[in-house]
Amino acid sequence: MIQFLKNKIGNDFNTFSEQRNGKLNNLDKFLITFIAVVCALLYIPLLGNFFMIDPWENHYSHVAWETLEKNSFAKLWFQNSNKFWSKPPLLFWMLMPFYKFNISEFSGRLPIALFSILTLVGFYILLTRLISRKSAIISTFVLMLSPQYYMLSRQIMVDLPFVALNTVAMLCMAVYYFGNIGENDKIFKKIPRKDLYLYLFYFFEGWAFLAKGLLSIMIPGVTLFIFMIFSRNFSYFFAWRHLKKHLIGAVIYLAVVMPWFGYMCASEGKSFFDTFIIYHHFKRTTGEIHKPNDLYTLYVRILGYAMFPWSAFLPAALYNFFTKKEDDGEKIKKLFFFSSFAGPFLFFSFSSTKFYHYIAPVVPFIAILLGIYIEKLWNMRWTISAKIEAVVAIFLVAAMGRDIGDKHTLFLHLVTFYNTRSVPHGISWEITIISVFTIFCIVLFSMIFSRFMQKKGFYALFALSAGFMVYYFADQLPEISKYYSLKPHVEAYLKDSPSREPIADYYKWLRKSAGFWLKNEITFLQTDKEKNVLKFFKKPGNQYVILRENDKKRFDSLMKRINKKGVVIHKGGKNILMKVSGNGEKQNFSGAKEYIVEKLPENLIKMNVLFDNAIKLEGFSVEEGKLKEKDGKFYAKEGTEINVNMYFRSVSDKINRDYDVFLHNEGNKKDKRTKGDGNMANGAYPTNFWKKGEIIRHPLKIKIPKDSVNDFYISYSGLYQEEYRANITNKDEVREEDNRAEILRIYIER
Repeated sequence: MIQFLKNKIGNDFNTFSEQRNGKLNNLDKFLITFIAVVCALLYIPLLGNFFMIDPWENHYSHVAWETLEKNSFAKLWFQNSNKFWSKPPLLFWMLMPFYKFNISEFSGRLPIALFSILTLVGFYILLTRLISRKSAIISTFVLMLSPQYYMLSRQIMVDLPFVALNTVAMLCMAVYYFGNIGENDKIFKKIPRKDLYLYLFYFFEGWAFLAKGLLSIMIPGVTLFIFMIFSRNFSYFFAWRHLKKHLIGAVIYLAVVMPWFGYMCASEGKSFFDTFIIYHHFKRTTGEIHKPNDLYTLYVRILGYAMFPWSAFLPAALYNFFTKKEDDGEKIKKLFFFSSFAGPFLFFSFSSTKFYHYIAPVVPFIAILLGIYIEKLWNMRWTISAKIEAVVAIFLVAAMGRDIGDKHTLFLHLVTFYNTRSVPHGISWEITIISVFTIFCIVLFSMIFSRFMQKKGFYALFALSAGFMVYYFADQLPEISKYYSLKPHVEAYLKDSPSREPIADYYKWLRKSAGFWLKNEITFLQTDKEKNVLKFFKKPGNQYVILRENDKKRFDSLMKRINKKGVVIHKGGKNILMKVSGNGEKQNFSGAKEYIVEKLPENLIKMNVLFDNAIKLEGFSVEEGKLKEKDGKFYAKEGTEINVNMYFRSVSDKINRDYDVFLHNEGNKKDKRTKGDGNMANGAYPTNFWKKGEIIRHPLKIKIPKDSVNDFYISYSGLYQEEYRANITNKDEVREEDNRAEILRIYIER
C-alpha cells in the first residue's frame, strides 16, 4: 500500500513529516480526498436512521419550516410569530433549501454533515501551515472520531456551524501569526498573503456570529487575552503593525454581521436588541435565565466522554507540552493552541449556564494537542516515561469505559440537556461495550511492549473508534431516540384521525416534536392548570392527548368530571396517545345571546382578516365621541379609553381551537405600550362551539396613556391560544405585522 502511494504521489510523499510552506502538493490533495471520503462514509449513511431528538432538532426544524412557509428570510418565525429572537439565522438558512423539497430527519441533518466534512478538510489545510502534515492528518482524524464532534455533525443544532466557523477562523489567525509565509508572498499583487489570513479570521467569525451570536467575539477574545498573558507579550494585538490590520478586520466582521443584525435592529428596535443581546447572551451567562448549572469542574468530566478514547492521552499530551524543549517559534505556536483550549474552557466553566454541548468549541484544539503528541509517540522509540503514559491511558480508558457502559445515553447527552432521562439499555450494549473497551486496553497494552504495535496500534484505535460510533448510530440511537421524540405518537394520531380532530399535549412547550410534526396544530396544556385541561376536553365528540403513562390515572379522573373516557391508541417510550370520547360537560350558552348578532352594524369599519382559514374578522365599530376624524386620520386625547366592538364570523364547519383575543396598543416611539387580552365574547361563547356562518361580537377597550412621548398609537389585534398565535392567512389583503391585524392608528391630540 505504501509503495503504491509513493508511486502515485511521487516525491511529494517524502513531505509527510514536513510543514507546508506553499501550495498544496500531491500528498495534500490525496489526504484531502481521503479525509472527505472517509468522513462522508462515516457521517452521511444512517442520517435518517433515528428520530429527531427533542428539544433542539425539532425546535430548530420547526423554525426553519415555518420561516420557509411564511416566505421570510431575515425574520425567523415560530408558532406564527416572527419574533423568534433567541438564535441568529445561519442554521435556519442552511436548512431551508433542503426543507423546500423534503422535510425529514435525513434532509435536515444532511447540510450539517456536509458542513462538517468541509470543515475537516479546511482544518487539515490550515493545520499544514502550522504543524507537520502527519500531525495535521492525525489531529483531523482525532477530531473526526471524537464522539461530541461526531454527534454534533449529525444533529440539527446551531453548535456545529458555530464550532466549525470559529475553529477555522482561529486557525486563520494562527497562520497569520505563526505560519511560514514570506513577507513578499502577495495575492492580487497588493495584499500580503499573511494578512489575508487575519482578514479571513474576521470573515469567518462574522459568519460565526450569524451561527451563535456574541460567542464569535467572546471566544477569540478570551483566547487571545490568555495567550498574551501566557506569552507575556501584548504586542500581538496592540502593536500598530497588528492593530491596524485588526481594525480592517473589524470592518470585515461588521460587513458580514450588519446586513442581518442591522436590519433586525432597524426593523424591530430596542426590543430586539434587548431580547437577543441582553437577555439571550448576558443574562444566560450570568444565570438569570433558568437554565442548567453545575460545578465549574463539570466540563473536565464531559470532555473525557466528548473525546473518548483520545481523552485518555490528554494528560500526557499536556505534560509533554509543558516539559518538551523546543525552539521559541514552536513553543509559542503550541502555546496559542493551548490558549485556544484553556481560554474558552475557563469561560464556559465559570458561566452560570452549563449545557454539555457548550464546551464543544474547545474540542478541535484539544484534537490538535493530541495530534502533535500522537505523532511524537508514532515516531519515537518509547522510553520508560512514554510507557508509563500508556499505562495511565489504559486506566483512563477503563474508567471512562465503565461510565459509558453504565449509561449508554452519555453520548446523546453531549448534545441535549435532557441528561437525566432514563432509557433502558439496548440488548447488545453491555456485550459490545465490554468487548470494545477490552480491545482498546489490549491494543494500548501491546503498544508498550511491541515496537511493531507502537505504530499499528494507532490504526487499530482509529478503526475501533470509527466502528464503535457507527455501531452507536446504527444500533443504539434508533432505540434511544424513541424516548426523545413524540413523532411515533403523531403518526399514530394521523392514522387514527384522518380528519385531524383536536389534539393536545398534556404538558408544556419543551416537547417540541409534537408541535413540529403537527405544524402547530396541537394545543399545549399545563398539568397544574386543571381548568385549562377540562376546558379543552369538555366539548362533545373526540379529542386526542399525548401524555406520560404515569399521569394516566390522574388524567382519567379529570375526564370523569366531564363525562369523558380515554382509550390508549399508541404506546412508545414513556408516553401514550389517548383518544378521548364522550358527551362532555353540558354547556350553558345562555350568556352568549348578548354576543351573537344577526347582522353587521352600519357603522362597521371593514377589515376582512382571515385567521387560520377558520375565523374572519369582518371589522369593528368605535364608540361615538371618543375619536375625532380629520383628513382621514383619527385623533384622541391622552388618557382616553375607547370602547371598540369587534365582529368575527365563523367560516369553518369545525374550529378545533378555543381562541382568545389580544390587543397590543403600541406607540410610534415605543413608549408606554398597553394591552387588552381577553376571552372571546368575555368567555360566554368559546370559538370551538361556533357554528359556521355565525357572527360574534367581542368588546374591548383601547387605552391611550397619559404623558407619553408618542405621536400616535397603532392598535393591533389577533387570536391566540396559550403560546400559539393564529396565522393571518390572507396577509396580502390586509395591513398586519407578526400575525397582528392593524385595527386603528390613533394620533395624539395635544
